[in-house]
Amino acid sequence: MKKFISILFLSFLIFGCEQTQNSKSKKNADLHKPMSWGHKQTIYVFADDSVWKYAEKPLRESLERFHFTTENEKYFKLKRVENIEQYYKFNNLLFFCDMQSEADISKYVKNLLGAQVEHDIKDNLVGMFPQNNLWANDQKVLFLIGENERNLLILNIEMPHKIFQIFKDKLFERISTQIYKTDVYSMKMFDSVPWKLKLPKNYVVYKKDSKNNFVSFIARLRNHADRYISVYYEKMDEEKFDSNWLKDKRANLAWKYYDEDEFSEKDIKLQKYKIGEQKGWKLSGRWQNKKYAVGGAFQSFAIYDKKSKTAFLIDNSIYFPEGYKLPALIELEIISNTFEVE
Repeated sequence: MKKFISILFLSFLIFGCEQTQNSKSKKNADLHKPMSWGHKQTIYVFADDSVWKYAEKPLRESLERFHFTTENEKYFKLKRVENIEQYYKFNNLLFFCDMQSEADISKYVKNLLGAQVEHDIKDNLVGMFPQNNLWANDQKVLFLIGENERNLLILNIEMPHKIFQIFKDKLFERISTQIYKTDVYSMKMFDSVPWKLKLPKNYVVYKKDSKNNFVSFIARLRNHADRYISVYYEKMDEEKFDSNWLKDKRANLAWKYYDEDEFSEKDIKLQKYKIGEQKGWKLSGRWQNKKYAVGGAFQSFAIYDKKSKTAFLIDNSIYFPEGYKLPALIELEIISNTFEVE
């Protein structure tokens, strides 16, 4: 066990070096390559039969994890494929390679990467090798390689969150790129408040209560979710700022400004969160409105600025009865993460 912990540590080093190299070329599209194809939340997996037999279950449990909105929505869907020529230009690709195997997928990866990774795998026994834009632009390819089948399978079992995070980061990057293709408001728009936000112009003011430090914006597009992003702030002592303040304040604001929206304790999740360097909390779950018999998903972020002794609440709300809400929630989280205290 100690030996394998050391192996995993070394695999992090390999991963770190690979990420550094990739980050330099992250934004550099190759004009000679096509755009990648396929659904942005589908990951196409290449694995030999003997590996897939044991790798599938832990991989699905990690990558197909649920995010609760008004229902359980998967971040990703896995699809095992075999025809490399058919799928090599798709968005998200995951390859398993056993260096001792001559089966088709392992042999293909060894021929593709052999000279680049043989020395590292010989020394460290396992490795993760992420690649951006390998065969197409806006593509994420991840190679999981083991010196033998056993080490490869242990790597898959021990590192599921790292594998998930690689593809999650790429999903957020893609959605961010899409968001900010549109124009954003000038920062002068926020001169009258002690905060600013990188807000796309397809969001317009929904409700504004300057006297009580609240403003809400809405984006409405045909066949898409209605998306609300709101900001509230108040002066307060730091010892009063905690997760209970976030819950209570979100409940009060939603009831007042969203015409009696509310949530139940059984439908929410609380976790620690950071926006920039500011530590705080995230509250997420399902909202309902008994007055109109409707509901949706929400997430709220709370941070405290010690310098100004001010608590800030950034609220995201989704209304989209007929469709999935997770992509819209990710969009709102990306925008919320541009929040800065002035």
